[in-house]
Amino acid sequence: MAIGLPSINISFKELATTVKERSARGIIAMVLKDTKALGFNEIHEKEDIPADLSAENKDYINMALMGNVNAPNKVLVYVLGEEEEVQSSLDFLETKEFNYLCMPKAIEADKNVIKSWIIKLRDTDKVKVKAILGKVAGNHEGIINFTTEDTLVGTKKYSAEEFTSRIAGIIAGTPLSQSITYTKFGDVIDIPKSTKADAESKVNNGELILIKEAGAIRIARGINSLTDLTEEKGEMFQKIKIVDTLDIINNDIKKVIIDDYIGKIPNSYDNKCILIVAIKEYLEELEKEELIEAGSIIDIDIESQKQYLKSKNIDISNMKEQELREANTGSKVFLTSKIKMLDAMEDIDLSIEI
Repeated sequence: MAIGLPSINISFKELATTVKERSARGIIAMVLKDTKALGFNEIHEKEDIPADLSAENKDYINMALMGNVNAPNKVLVYVLGEEEEVQSSLDFLETKEFNYLCMPKAIEADKNVIKSWIIKLRDTDKVKVKAILGKVAGNHEGIINFTTEDTLVGTKKYSAEEFTSRIAGIIAGTPLSQSITYTKFGDVIDIPKSTKADAESKVNNGELILIKEAGAIRIARGINSLTDLTEEKGEMFQKIKIVDTLDIINNDIKKVIIDDYIGKIPNSYDNKCILIVAIKEYLEELEKEELIEAGSIIDIDIESQKQYLKSKNIDISNMKEQELREANTGSKVFLTSKIKMLDAMEDIDLSIEI
């Protein structure tokens, strides 16, 4: 116990101090089809791109590497044979750590498989990854639906599916302190004409689109495809920035608990308190970095403790709150947390009277 407990605090502190750096350089997974360089390829810079890939596939990787404020951390490229099913690449990538997935030449069948896979990973397996897909009404925070067609870069026009590699690079290269709303594309020459009403309608429909604004081609608003809001998932969950922040918090806490806590620490009340303090200190560091609002709460989930004890036929009718807190919950740890998210400035109303 003396060895295990301090490592929890150290791990959380290390993650808290590097969260901005890590969030500014996300990891992209990309699925391609080719006849060469089949299988897995890890790309950190242009020189790592396999020489025998097609010129088109090299272009997609280079687009992702462009990033935004920063370049992405790396691009994990899985190259399928021309007749291979997309699922085989997803089965492999499930063993890798990444943040955003794209497939520039995805057909409808591929997109449906990827969409279902991402939703399963997020909702069932609690693996917080996202996909950028072309023209997919995902209605989910893990699916980013890019729909702008015929994006002109130089002399080449890119379909919505093809340009997802560039969008993946933009998102992966944007720090959590910023959103991608109004991100300017210096390389894009033109996009199809669209009225403001059309653009607003698409945004409200959960579409990530490009617009012409203030003399440049820009992202209209940094949103995912979620449109059906609930009490659990309100407007905040439509923002890419907010979901990315929640995901990195989830992944960090999950990582430390798996690496330093599960199976290593006796499940006593004192040790639960140590874990709570460690998570609280991690959240406080994120508050200092203005990634979340001050006042985060992490505590023992009393209601879940009650339900657990009842399920074990333990009479809790005369138990005081502190007794409920300290109750033996076997191998179970019930915690509850409340975090207030900080968004980036996007909507500014300015009235100047003269």
